[in-house]
Amino acid sequence: NTSNNSRSNYSRDISSQSTGNDGVGNFQYLSGYQLNGYYLIGDGTMSGIATTGLANESLTWEKFEIWNVGLNYSFLNQLIYGEGDVFYRKRSGIPAKRTDSTSPTFGASFPDENLNSMNDRGFEFSIGTSKSFRNFSYDISGNISWSRAKWDHYEEQDYTDPDQKRINQKSGQWTDRTFGYLSDGLFTSQEEIDNLSFDQDNQGNASLRPGDIRYIDVNGDKVLDWRDQVEIGKGTVPHWMYGFNFNFKYKDFDLSALFQGAFGYNSMVTLYHGTSNYPQEVFDLRWTEENNNANALYPRLGGAATNSYTSDYFYKKAGYLRLKSLAIGYTIPREICNKLFMQQCRVYFAGTNLFTFNKLGKYHIDPEAPSGQAGYYYPQQRTLSVGINVSF
Repeated sequence: NTSNNSRSNYSRDISSQSTGNDGVGNFQYLSGYQLNGYYLIGDGTMSGIATTGLANESLTWEKFEIWNVGLNYSFLNQLIYGEGDVFYRKRSGIPAKRTDSTSPTFGASFPDENLNSMNDRGFEFSIGTSKSFRNFSYDISGNISWSRAKWDHYEEQDYTDPDQKRINQKSGQWTDRTFGYLSDGLFTSQEEIDNLSFDQDNQGNASLRPGDIRYIDVNGDKVLDWRDQVEIGKGTVPHWMYGFNFNFKYKDFDLSALFQGAFGYNSMVTLYHGTSNYPQEVFDLRWTEENNNANALYPRLGGAATNSYTSDYFYKKAGYLRLKSLAIGYTIPREICNKLFMQQCRVYFAGTNLFTFNKLGKYHIDPEAPSGQAGYYYPQQRTLSVGINVSF
């Protein structure tokens, strides 16, 4: 429905569509042979052949079904305007093999089948305001969105153990989950280790020293093992995204800015990869006898093997707000441009990534780097530029 009122209007759209994805592999409907290995026959060697595996004549494209409801609105000559969208997407026929759900004595390599399915859902909402006066105008808007995916069916074994099912089963669960141990800081004295009420390292705690991570025996069975793992954090991919746009103009001056951010997710804080690539932060923020801090960034170097367990000690809350771009300009009056044989001239200052409010800032990690891989990614670069746009 659309109103014809010049001062307010809105439109509503409801749609659904079906499509497909052909990324399921080539020629899987054909059986055949391929060269494989070498064999000694007499005084020479001969190439061997092996079957390419079972064929699946029924393999099809992955299927998509998408439902969307949208709303655009504007009131009082765009004094208030914006839009809202809600979507639901179902993916079915995702290729998978029956490796985990069938006996290993089957005797052949399984072909891909259209077994798995998942769904995504989410929404986006934006609101803005704009107004023009005699020499001044502005346009300010903001948006926020959320989305997350869940497995409808994931080809896997039939779990009978309650803890295995809780930790490993994917069918019916969100796709982005992390399980690990709950920590209680670092040991700061040998007395704390001696008084520990459970076996943390399966060696009677003989390998533990001050500066090692202290874990929690969640199920209270007096031993730390995989059954003590729980879901930690809210996933490593931002599900909540938001942003703000600002545009101002006063006479011949203009200013525009874009803020963007995300929240409600976690990131594995790993500053190094391998044993010979330690940044300075590992040494500055680690536990030492002088820095006997139960919440130091890193446990003692060369510590117990339990320090490498996946846990919430390294799994930090992430979130940020970044001034992605800023531009300030001045348009030289037309009469001056005409005297200089120009139609238009604008001088400006622009910058990108000027500053960031970042929960991971103290670890010197860029919030947009993939979880656990910050050491592989060059940090965002701040750029500053001054320029002039001229048209003749």
